[in-house]
Amino acid sequence: MQCKAALWILGAFHTSPTGGIEALAGLIPIHLHLKKLAKQSCLRAAMLPFQYALLSHLSARNSKGAHHHPQSLALLTDTQSAWLRSPLLDTEASLLNLTECFDSLHPEIHPGCRLLDNFPDYVSFHPCDRSNGRTRKLQFDALDCLCHEASSDPSTLVVATNASVIPPRNMQAVSVAHFWSLDAELFAIRLGVVKATSFDVKHIVIITDSLTAARRAVDASVHLGQAHSLAIVQALRGFFTNHSDRSIHF
Repeated sequence: MQCKAALWILGAFHTSPTGGIEALAGLIPIHLHLKKLAKQSCLRAAMLPFQYALLSHLSARNSKGAHHHPQSLALLTDTQSAWLRSPLLDTEASLLNLTECFDSLHPEIHPGCRLLDNFPDYVSFHPCDRSNGRTRKLQFDALDCLCHEASSDPSTLVVATNASVIPPRNMQAVSVAHFWSLDAELFAIRLGVVKATSFDVKHIVIITDSLTAARRAVDASVHLGQAHSLAIVQALRGFFTNHSDRSIHF
């Protein structure tokens, strides 16, 4: 099935090798995809609030303070743990290697208290159509004018962030020029925003090649990189409060 999808994407011959066309189409092998989905399912327990019944079955380290169920992993003896075969053990093993913390009940997530709920006109996004050469050139010209104007305007600060990594020249089956990590883009935006809000300016312009990361930067809901988003949202909230003439543009 995945081979047929790769053939449809690339328009290749039916006799093309499966592994090669999957790599060119950017499709990982199906067994690795299933392994990734299983891993994500286990890690989703880290995003649950402490009221969920599932957490009461985990060990004390991962239960988030929930009251232990009589048959939870925290109350099992070593002999019982050795004989136990359960998906809970896979979840427990995955959480042991997790280094990121999530907060599903943070005040910045509550409806009506989110940054975009309180300051909808202070945050702007400016998408660019990269598929159109003329539109892309106009966007580049606008960025040049923006940087030139900002250099003579002390109330405007321009911050350029980029977490892209150029692949090695010896790599094959690469159809894009850059690889990027959403978490790395979020971290780069976090560094730029937190530093920019410490200056006495009115307008902040963030130049980034990932509008997805820019939108996630002001979204404090539970997602990978939530800690970066929370730091950005809290910095911008202090930057906007009691200053109606301030703004940030992505």
